Amino acid sequence: MNIIDLSIREKIYKKKKTQLSILNNFKLKVNAGEKIAIVGESGVGKSSLLNIIGLLDKDYSGEYTLFGSLTDNLHENELAQLRNQKVGFVLQESALIDSLTIEENIKLPLYYAQAKKDFFKQEYFENIINAIEIKSILKKKPLECSGGEKARAVFARGIIMKPQVILSDEPTSSLDVENSERIINLLFKMNKEFNTTIITVTHDLEVAKRHDKVIHLERRK
Repeated sequence: MNIIDLSIREKIYKKKKTQLSILNNFKLKVNAGEKIAIVGESGVGKSSLLNIIGLLDKDYSGEYTLFGSLTDNLHENELAQLRNQKVGFVLQESALIDSLTIEENIKLPLYYAQAKKDFFKQEYFENIINAIEIKSILKKKPLECSGGEKARAVFARGIIMKPQVILSDEPTSSLDVENSERIINLLFKMNKEFNTTIITVTHDLEVAKRHDKVIHLERRK
């Protein structure tokens, strides 16, 4: 079953005084539980594509059906609910809130969703933090943590709601080999246990090959 059916005629990317046409005539269909890797050189629209899939960017020409609903027909509160409860983001620009502890940052989506106690299991939270080894920094603030520690906290926040779709933008770019492997293994474990759909933007071709399908984005000629 297709949970993502996206057809983009064109996306205009604006930067300062220049405009760039990207993702021309791009089509994507994704089934529940698929692992998709997106690769390509800088500037071809990889991160823009993730933002469109994740309902963060509606400024493009095309049509997008997500979980069987045409997104153009959804109200803002419906889109926000999808983003918070069914789509998990592990994006490079996902900043942590400096005034909150790492644990509070990770659990933030739960507060936004006003999650019931029976939805969130502390055991699940502990499994995540143990798997990526960040238990020792839970009471620290982001400014007290290294870049790699913050990257792992952002990852934990992105999967805390057990989303149906996880969008990862270079999830291992700031991590060493050992921690990169922990992140990828946890992603794939979620895919196996919960049938979570994984869409990963990566420059690491070895990571890309471990997905079910690799999509190559190319610059418009």
